[in-house]
Amino acid sequence: MHYALNVYGADINPLAVLISRVRTARKVEFAIGAIGASVVKRARADRRFGIETTLANRDKWFRLEVLTELSKLRRAIRSCEELWARRFLWVTLAETVRLTSNDRTSTYKLHARPKHEIDGRNVSPIDVFSDLVSRNADSFAFFRKKLRDANAVSHARYRASTDIALVDNRESKKCWADVAPFDLMMTSPPYGDNQTTVTYGQHSYLPLNWIDLADIDPKVDTELLRTTQEIDRRSLGGRDPVSNEEEERLFAASTTLKNFAEALPDTPSDGHIRLVRFYRDFQASLEAMIGQMRQNSYMIWTVGNRNIAGKQVPTDTVLSELMEHAKCSTVTMLTRRIHHKRMPDRNASSATMREEKILLLRKR
Repeated sequence: MHYALNVYGADINPLAVLISRVRTARKVEFAIGAIGASVVKRARADRRFGIETTLANRDKWFRLEVLTELSKLRRAIRSCEELWARRFLWVTLAETVRLTSNDRTSTYKLHARPKHEIDGRNVSPIDVFSDLVSRNADSFAFFRKKLRDANAVSHARYRASTDIALVDNRESKKCWADVAPFDLMMTSPPYGDNQTTVTYGQHSYLPLNWIDLADIDPKVDTELLRTTQEIDRRSLGGRDPVSNEEEERLFAASTTLKNFAEALPDTPSDGHIRLVRFYRDFQASLEAMIGQMRQNSYMIWTVGNRNIAGKQVPTDTVLSELMEHAKCSTVTMLTRRIHHKRMPDRNASSATMREEKILLLRKR
């Protein structure tokens, strides 16, 4: 955006789409700090005690006083007229939910704190929201100033086009028919199937139960919140068995993946299935994305190598081979040390991940 380029993005997770739509909005409300303060004031003045969520087992995840204050915030946000302002406030509420729920912050998986810890907490969602909305408003104002300084904003509006789609990348061809082909793609795929690596869907589950989904996108499927695992189940590697033909096709495209899969130990028993199912979906996603890129366009991939059965999956090499098979060339590969990354403390498959690989590829 600092170069005033057209920006497009896609994700299957509604919370990721919400955050991206706030960040990439063409026209924003510059008084968002004052709007946030008025929402806080309205929530503090609210004397109602109705609970504004239909979340199952809500008493497990929130104390009563937290439920009450989050409900006041939700009602106050709903009273804002501008859609972009509500989206900005929903993003702030999402982080407020994360910080004030009974869920542990040490893991992406939903895991309630022990009872003694819950009983000993004294946290006010309204106070947390008040602090967050002020900081978020300052941060966003700084971002927009940088865009203005780069001459990427004219008359308070971003000069180029932006659009973020709520869609499975494997099914995104129709979504971008009017704007493809693209010249540059930047992405960071999941380390593996969400259910056994980083459960982004579970991580989003509680916040999404407090957000008006229609404000994110009218097409949001409410069944995504049917269970805590539904978003992850719909993500890469989350469902659908792999046929022998699909496995053979995948291994023909990546010898490294074939050799790794064949060398996996028998424990855990589902290690091979999870590996192949993820990369089958990953390959399908790759092909869909490459099909929307212009010839000689560039793609930048940031990947991390997760573990299965104590063995590190060479995702960087597998990606390079899959791309070569799809008529793309690896221009270069860089290694980036991870010094500070905002992640939970405990995650078995990525706990030893201390570096990421950055691959620059070109479509031939």
